[in-house]
Amino acid sequence: MNTEDKNLHIELQSDSKASFDLDRLIYDFESDIDLLSSHADSYDYLVSIGSGILSGLLDTLWVGDFSLERGRNIASDEVDTFVIKMAKLVGCEADDLQASVRFLENKFPTPSDGNTSAFGGSLQHHLRDFAHHPSIVGLMFSLLTQFTNKSYGTNNYRQFIVLDVLDKSKAFIGDDVPSKISKGTITWFFHLVSDMAGSSHTAGNSGGTGIPGPLLSLAKELSILPIFKNITIGDTSLSELLSKLFNGTLLAQHDDSGTIIKNTELRFDLRSEMGLGIEIGRQTIPVIANECIVRSFYFIRRLALEIKENDIQTISDLKQINWEDVRPYNNPTVTRMLTIATGVFTTIDVGDSIITQKYWVSINYMGVGRFAVAIGEDVTWCIKSRKIKEIRNMYKDIQQFVYEKSDDTINKRIGADMTTDNFGLTVEQTEILYNLEYYKTLNDIRQTKTPRKTQNIKLLKHEWLKEWKHYISKGFSSFLQIEDAELHWYTEQELIAIVEENAPQSTWFRLILLEVMLFEPYYPLGLEKDKNNNDIPSKKYKTLQNVVNGYKKGTGDDYIDAFFSGSYYPNDYIQRLRKSYNKVLRDLNEVLKTVIKTLSITSAITILAVVTAGAFAPSIAVALVGSNFAGLSGASLTAASLAYLGGGAVAVGGAGMAGGTIAVVGGGAFLGIGLGAGVGTVVGTAGFLGKRDTILQSEKLLVSVREIFLNDEHDTIYSNTVYEQYVQKIMAIEKGIVELKHQADDLNVKDKKKLLVEIKNAEESAKVMIIAKNNMKKFISSFEIGLDQA
Repeated sequence: MNTEDKNLHIELQSDSKASFDLDRLIYDFESDIDLLSSHADSYDYLVSIGSGILSGLLDTLWVGDFSLERGRNIASDEVDTFVIKMAKLVGCEADDLQASVRFLENKFPTPSDGNTSAFGGSLQHHLRDFAHHPSIVGLMFSLLTQFTNKSYGTNNYRQFIVLDVLDKSKAFIGDDVPSKISKGTITWFFHLVSDMAGSSHTAGNSGGTGIPGPLLSLAKELSILPIFKNITIGDTSLSELLSKLFNGTLLAQHDDSGTIIKNTELRFDLRSEMGLGIEIGRQTIPVIANECIVRSFYFIRRLALEIKENDIQTISDLKQINWEDVRPYNNPTVTRMLTIATGVFTTIDVGDSIITQKYWVSINYMGVGRFAVAIGEDVTWCIKSRKIKEIRNMYKDIQQFVYEKSDDTINKRIGADMTTDNFGLTVEQTEILYNLEYYKTLNDIRQTKTPRKTQNIKLLKHEWLKEWKHYISKGFSSFLQIEDAELHWYTEQELIAIVEENAPQSTWFRLILLEVMLFEPYYPLGLEKDKNNNDIPSKKYKTLQNVVNGYKKGTGDDYIDAFFSGSYYPNDYIQRLRKSYNKVLRDLNEVLKTVIKTLSITSAITILAVVTAGAFAPSIAVALVGSNFAGLSGASLTAASLAYLGGGAVAVGGAGMAGGTIAVVGGGAFLGIGLGAGVGTVVGTAGFLGKRDTILQSEKLLVSVREIFLNDEHDTIYSNTVYEQYVQKIMAIEKGIVELKHQADDLNVKDKKKLLVEIKNAEESAKVMIIAKNNMKKFISSFEIGLDQA
């Protein structure tokens, strides 16, 4: 075996239309796994728990204990009313129950009644005579009696018997085929109606012996079969148990000596079966309520998210909604929510039965059954997902040992394609970025309307803008590391002219639009001391950091979208970027069980910088913007770093870069493009950020790839290079984490504690980046599939 065989190298065709495309197979399996996995978040879980609690209380306080006697009494009234109505239907003029039963007994006699004594007398013959069963089997034996002159049933010894119809009952046998069918069906039906409420002597009083219901009839019919005939429960045979159940002695109350208490017999006839249904119906109400609450919440919330994500404004826009994501059934998320809701419901129900010591009569059996079904469905989804994961992992294992032609050039591509040009800005373009952010903030100030003290809020916003502009201007040269570089502030008309001179149809301009859209002003620009002399974020602009007085994203988006009248980008382009950004953020939030809503990148990192303690804050801020800000120190260094951090651009080392690039935007800095030693090691940067802020940084990169490089530029080659570089960054972080863990073993307690925090943040960052990497791969693969099919 040669070396190539030993290394399990398999050469595959690099053609995107190859029949065995591992990347596409893995992508398809990832999509299937996503569809089969629950995406329930904390809100879904809270509502499910709340629904289970409410439904459990409804069951305990309103449904109460299971009572067959209560259900039978309700059913008896309904049966009595039904018998009277049916008697009137066929000519009875009386309104009372006994007269109605007597009328039906006389008008619709049945031949098998003549064999009553052979079938066990008045207490048992309705159960043992199969022609008295209200079922298909009962109808069949009724017709059989008409054509054979025989009665069919069981005797006292559990034996199936066939008896001759007595001579006195033969008058009730039809003379010809039509009359036999008529007597075997219509007469049979109305005779059963007469027996439902008992005989004419007992109806309306004790209730008498009615007819068995469908369940008991079926059990009695099966009991004669050899497989069931010899079944015993304790010392009682199945047939004897059914007889006691029918005549009421099985469910009767007993005294201490075991003797039946008189008049406590509870007959399990048709009325009891109907009562059983009524009681089950009562138990079903809280179960259905639980179901409705969970499914309604899922539907309403997902519909609201779809309306928000797709910016639905009119009825016709509803066609943009993906109804498969909205429908509250046949998906693993709803199933998981129902498992939790029914589990909480059942826990409360069983707990109540134990506390009250009512045990079996207090348990809601419908709730227990629904919980079992929910568990089964949840497990089914998990099993389906697990099977696909196993197949996906198999292909991933294969991929590790597969040699593709593209692997020959992958490192060359990263080196050649991953230039700063695609994410890069020139000095003039960087000025355009800060000017647009300035005018966007100025427009927000002009549009400010608050319930009270509007003028004071506007003045405070002006003061923030003035301070921010000062730090941006003062630090421009040091930020770019270009001596005597001066930031120009243009009028709006001058700004439009400068943009037009820089070919705004190119990628750089749309990357700037993304940065400007994400820019959220009024964040702290420095630190101050609290009463304990600790560094805290400056409270100077605290009143501007709320919903009422703060920056309005919608106002800012509309302003930028309307700022340029030229055809540099499609109409509503900012809204498209915002929608994509919100979707990526929502996806990462759901997968990572994190809740990040409107917190800007700058605000998040400002808080992070302060929390890590004053002296360390400037180094974090400076690291993240990639400059040493020569000549600045202390508070000025912190303020300038934070001010530039809000702008989104990251310096790449001064003039002389390829293509005149001096800064990168659109998340390019997160790949380490052009940053050099100023940012520190990759794992160090990941240790600064942690999960929360890595999400905010990564989603900007994801939007850049998805909307700008793919949807706008159709540049799948560069997008794949970004993906590959991102993967390399993850690998570098994971390797660095291992090295840091080895270093931690040799440190003192204080330094080790500090390093462990950095390691934890780096691990969280790596986890976020792996999920973001998968999302990026989905974007690229979906786009490539679309191009293939176009």
